[in-house]
Amino acid sequence: MLVATGGRISSKNLGEGTVPKVSGQDLLKIVGPLEGEPPEVIDFDQMPGSQMAPDRMAGLAGVIIKAVAREDVIGVVVTHGSDSLDESAFFCHLTVDSEKPVVFTESMRSAADLSWDGPINLYESLVVARWPRARSLGTLVVMHDQIHAARFVMQAEGLGLDGFQSPACGPIGRLYNGEPALWVTPSMNRTVLTPKIDINVMIAYAETGATESQINTILARDNLHGLVVSGFGSGRVPLTWTAPLAEAARKGLPIVLCARTGVGGVGDRVGFQGAAWLIKAGLIPAHEMPANKARIKLMIALGNGLSAPAIRDYFINE
Repeated sequence: MLVATGGRISSKNLGEGTVPKVSGQDLLKIVGPLEGEPPEVIDFDQMPGSQMAPDRMAGLAGVIIKAVAREDVIGVVVTHGSDSLDESAFFCHLTVDSEKPVVFTESMRSAADLSWDGPINLYESLVVARWPRARSLGTLVVMHDQIHAARFVMQAEGLGLDGFQSPACGPIGRLYNGEPALWVTPSMNRTVLTPKIDINVMIAYAETGATESQINTILARDNLHGLVVSGFGSGRVPLTWTAPLAEAARKGLPIVLCARTGVGGVGDRVGFQGAAWLIKAGLIPAHEMPANKARIKLMIALGNGLSAPAIRDYFINE
């Protein structure tokens, strides 16, 4: 099945730049004949990636869950805008409980550009979705001849053909002349929850010179049910933030600690109130996970009513 949501891959130039207007069926016509049964098409939306929101991700996951439950569906390909593709793919990785492949793709150039990469990315995604070895790998992202695990892929830049990368571990496979090859199999635990979310989660980005009043303003927001902190280096924050964060964690607010580098472990051996001190104070480390994906994961955890110990385990061990 092909689920089209918009993005650059479905864009055409209407005179003042490109906008998503191409249907999923028309995308398949551009790719040309495929082996086997032609994919069934669902036009979920025609939006740019910057317009995707967590509630729409939940709706998209619901469509995919229904699709993979059908006996006649062997896999699903999702075309999606690049700005939020890594979040939507990760959302499905956390909520779609099936061995069947779910593959996200996009293009970094539009049909109005020279050497449009949309057709090859879509073709290769359809190949991977039909590939028996793609089963049980969780949600995947296929672009630029590479196969990435949704758990680790992130947008590294906004214009280059290799804009999606997995800095923590690299791609898990590639395609050579349209033929997929798998190099490694993801071995991390994966707890699959329902696509229910609590949207009352914010991200606080560490800034040099940030004051205590800045973090207190965030912590005092109405209906704040969870917080992701994107810290320096391996998770450190301005020392003006440490006491308020520790107090909020003590009072029961789930606070996830990330590194603003987007990759790497969270923790240190410094002799002041660094990342290790924050973790000891109750913050939850999110190793190798950028803040935008940690926000999605915390929304799902809270939406599913996970207890505080379960949320900690959900991040630390997965």
